[in-house]
Amino acid sequence: MKKIILKIVLIILLVLVGFQITSLLPSKNKPLREDKLLNDINYSDTPTLLIPGWAGNKWTYNRMIDTYQDENVAQKTMTIHVSPTGKVKVHGTVKNKKNAMIQVLFDWNYTASYRPQTKWLTNVMLILHDKYHINKMNVIAHSWGGSAWLHALAGSSKLQKEIKFSRVILLGVPVEESFDDISYKKAKKIHSTDGNYQKLVAQTKYLRLRAKIKFYNFLGEIKNENTDGSVPHVQSEFLQKIVNPKWAYYSQMTFEDTSHSGLHSDEKVLKEIEQILWEKEK
Repeated sequence: MKKIILKIVLIILLVLVGFQITSLLPSKNKPLREDKLLNDINYSDTPTLLIPGWAGNKWTYNRMIDTYQDENVAQKTMTIHVSPTGKVKVHGTVKNKKNAMIQVLFDWNYTASYRPQTKWLTNVMLILHDKYHINKMNVIAHSWGGSAWLHALAGSSKLQKEIKFSRVILLGVPVEESFDDISYKKAKKIHSTDGNYQKLVAQTKYLRLRAKIKFYNFLGEIKNENTDGSVPHVQSEFLQKIVNPKWAYYSQMTFEDTSHSGLHSDEKVLKEIEQILWEKEK
């Protein structure tokens, strides 16, 4: 009996290890077809950083990457792996690559908070600036990945001074997590008990950015309720209290019948992201 149990445990462990390894394989790179560039797309040198949330892996942005590459809108040209100890490995380049996408993969993304990712992302972006001479980028971040990015920016004066973040699209990102089943209108009148949020408020009072950031706060909605199934709207809507018109523009959009995971894969969301990042202004 013990041998059977050990075999079952071993099989489960092998399956889990196999899944983890497979989930960290980067999405395929498919270069732009220069002879089929689209007239309504702006092809620029500004890369876009793709940040997954808790337990996120290659499948977080697989559909997004495949869609934009198939449509010849953008191309994934760089993959960044971050080990559990914070070691960063970069594969690929964005040099001379139009509408480049940079896929971030945390080798172990099951942490108890987003504090490790905050530290890792800070290092990732500083490496992109110092070693790859990237001084301007767009950001797409899902869930806790967006929380970590906000704290990384707020906590690093070098990032604020050295990198221009043109457009930042946050997908179901919890900014303040002490409120749940309550409207934003009511919640903002109540004292927050979220220490991470309070720290963010304090830090963002002293931001000194190279240029204004255009924030796009995307909320999912299922069953006509104020939640995407994982993150209540109120937690994301507190971004409004963080951003200051002096250094940011703020736009918010709610997608009906869209779950937390749908915010990085549903067709209607992908189309909106495409318009924000790459379509030419009419």
